[in-house]
Amino acid sequence: MAKSKQTLIDLLQDRPIVIWGARMTGMGFLRFSKANDMNVVHFVDSDPAFAHKKVNGVPVQHPDALRDLKGSFPNLVIVIAVSIKEEEIIKLLEAMNFINEDFVLYSDYCESFYTIDVVGTCNLVCPSCAHSINGEKYPRGIMSFENFTRVLDKIKRESEVVTHVSLYSWGEPLLHPELPKIIKHLHDNGVAAAVSSNLSIKSADQIRHVIQASPEYMKISLSGYYPDVYNQTHTGGDINLVKSNMYRVRHYIDKFGADTLVDVNYHLYKNNNQKNLQKMKDLCDELGFSLSATYSLVMPLERCLDHCDGIKDPQTESLSKILLVDIDEGLEVTKGFRTNTCPFKDNQMNIAWDLKVPVCCTVFNGEETIVADNYLDVSLVEINKNKNTAKICKKCMEYGLPAYNMGFNQKGWKAIASSKPSSDT
Repeated sequence: MAKSKQTLIDLLQDRPIVIWGARMTGMGFLRFSKANDMNVVHFVDSDPAFAHKKVNGVPVQHPDALRDLKGSFPNLVIVIAVSIKEEEIIKLLEAMNFINEDFVLYSDYCESFYTIDVVGTCNLVCPSCAHSINGEKYPRGIMSFENFTRVLDKIKRESEVVTHVSLYSWGEPLLHPELPKIIKHLHDNGVAAAVSSNLSIKSADQIRHVIQASPEYMKISLSGYYPDVYNQTHTGGDINLVKSNMYRVRHYIDKFGADTLVDVNYHLYKNNNQKNLQKMKDLCDELGFSLSATYSLVMPLERCLDHCDGIKDPQTESLSKILLVDIDEGLEVTKGFRTNTCPFKDNQMNIAWDLKVPVCCTVFNGEETIVADNYLDVSLVEINKNKNTAKICKKCMEYGLPAYNMGFNQKGWKAIASSKPSSDT
């Protein structure tokens, strides 16, 4: 049971606030703080992508700055606003001699963090994604605006504190003709919006209207700078179109004064981690975008489970040859970071375009992974109860896949990746 909204307001009122987490959860809390006349003085985030940046007008510093911030702002309180890695952050705060009264877990006040996958298809077939699986048959479509409004109404009825919604999971949201209208509807309800796109989109008008709607967060997913490299891992896309659209996004942000953080999510492989990466960093610096380089994983969860069960899959084996950290290496390096909980299941709610509810964001299109056939007809309590009895979770936990999917122990990942030869020289 989440703590009450008023309890959170009373706890934070008249105190200077630092938000730990500069991505969507933190942005959602920032919207909440502004609506309730709170004093947010800084973000902190350990991701170097945010160094010397501002998020929705608020400066971002590295967590190392927290001691100085505490000295500068008497009665400072830290709001931990992340959807995963809360335990890791608490340990870091304790190591810096912060006590329980110095920080607040935002998730204690939220029933769930919500993702609504408004589009049930994609225009690309990336090898690390479920959409590339050979012979995969799955329903495709988009969520109607009417259903979206019903979903949001139910979310707000069942969760007192709802500050942000992500409009993507497996699908490409910019394919939805009413995406700008959906973003506006979220804002009209006091909710921040996050979108993600491969940006290999031919409709300049759609990009214009989406940016004009001013989503708080826009992730751009890509994996290279030059076509010969990009095409191998963002199959079906056009990196030259993507780069043109990145300039277009910058233009529209400036034209409309959109308060949108653009975060380029660069998927690292053996073939793109040097020359291509540097060129994309240079472009992001030119445009004022953040670049977050992440090690590519094998998705969806079902493919990882097959691998752990010893079931051979030619697509997974082919993909593993270009990964900087393969499944077995990722499981080994995160072994010491496993817990008996899973944030993907426990504090996130994923609602598919057709209103089905999967047990978490890492599974794809399996009937055994669905915990509600229609989100509108099943209570939040019942959905969470069904999650706790999902058979796939037991096997996933036994193999330690949550820690792998969350990328715990990045120092270990980096050590493995650095030992692999790069073809991007």
